[in-house]
Amino acid sequence: MPFLDNLNWRYATKGFDASKKVGEDNKNKILEAIRLAPTSYGLQQFHVNIIVDPAVRAKLRKSAWDQSQITDSNFLLVFSVRTDLSKRAEDFTDVMAKVHSKDRGEFTRYVKMINGAIQKMSEEEVKSWAAKQTYIALGFAMAACAELQIDSCPMEGFDKDAFKKILNLPEYFYPQVVLAVGYRSPLDVLKPKVRFPKEELFS
Repeated sequence: MPFLDNLNWRYATKGFDASKKVGEDNKNKILEAIRLAPTSYGLQQFHVNIIVDPAVRAKLRKSAWDQSQITDSNFLLVFSVRTDLSKRAEDFTDVMAKVHSKDRGEFTRYVKMINGAIQKMSEEEVKSWAAKQTYIALGFAMAACAELQIDSCPMEGFDKDAFKKILNLPEYFYPQVVLAVGYRSPLDVLKPKVRFPKEELFS
């Protein structure tokens, strides 16, 4: 199907068929789409936990207002923003040096520029900035799912502190948004897509 047809096909799936599984090849394509998503400075200011374990998901569901997508989808992607961005910038230097086959020192000025920008931000500003990058990656994941005819549902309705504790995340990881991934149940109600017309959206 053409890309726009796939976007029209997709919807925020509320009812998943728990018996249907996403193949490993397609799962890896979704993860690769996330990895390839653009971010400010290329830092990828987020981390994604892939949650499959039924016991863990049952705990998460209790902290997500008992939403069935948490347990009935094939797997969950929990996107967390990171605030350890000065270290992230240093680590990114190693990645750049390896990819470009250059000495690490050639990227010193670039990293200093990044750290200079980061140091001017408060912790909340860092979180907000990282969250913006995270939602770009989320969008890429959802588009990849649509291209593969795999259903998904983005979710913000959950207790972030509880998720952080259940998943035993590092201090500098903060859960931001969840994407449930799987296949729609035949019993799920598919309603017409409602969007403003382009005349009202663009000028």
